Amino acid sequence: MAIADIQQHLIRIFETWGLPQWIKVDNGRPFGDPQMELIPPLALWLIGLGVQVIWNRPARPQDNAKVERSQGVMGRWTEFSKCINTNSLAQRLRKEAHFHNYHFPIRRQQARTRKEVFPNLAHTGKTWNPDGFSRDRVLKFLANGYWERKVSSGGQISIYGHRFSVGQPLKHQRVSIKLAAQSNEWHIFNAQGKLIKKRLAPFTVSNLWNLDFSSA
Repeated sequence: MAIADIQQHLIRIFETWGLPQWIKVDNGRPFGDPQMELIPPLALWLIGLGVQVIWNRPARPQDNAKVERSQGVMGRWTEFSKCINTNSLAQRLRKEAHFHNYHFPIRRQQARTRKEVFPNLAHTGKTWNPDGFSRDRVLKFLANGYWERKVSSGGQISIYGHRFSVGQPLKHQRVSIKLAAQSNEWHIFNAQGKLIKKRLAPFTVSNLWNLDFSSA
């Protein structure tokens, strides 16, 4: 599924259930990067909306134990292997999710349902509002990190699909990249921490919303 399709699904979810305070994800695409070389566009979009993105540690499914366990429960309850198509599966999932939240008694919560324990379960309380998107929020987040790159034999590095030169004398060396939030520029430093290059970053509101950093 294309990331733009995933974005549209998320928008429909936010319109129905409200905007979450945070989302916990693993390190795979489309929200994570297994090589930790950048922050994927979809995660930056969520950050721009004011949603905190929490990445699990690599190869640590126990960091998301409740979700992993609930997926197993829903798999057994829906008997997905008996569903004749995806529409049938979707109907079963909706039915069992409603039962799970509104009728299933939780023993460790004095036999109360999840709806009784969490009265705001049906909505986060934060209405979906695309006008609340903030590029500054994304830039501030990115400015807190840095990324390393190895310079190619041609004296180039790349980030978010953009290749640019840092100089032939630095070939095969490692450099670090930081974002300067105020100017929306990449600052590239050599191994000694000296600033050697500036480059305009592609983080416009339009690019962030469209999940496309091909143009600066």
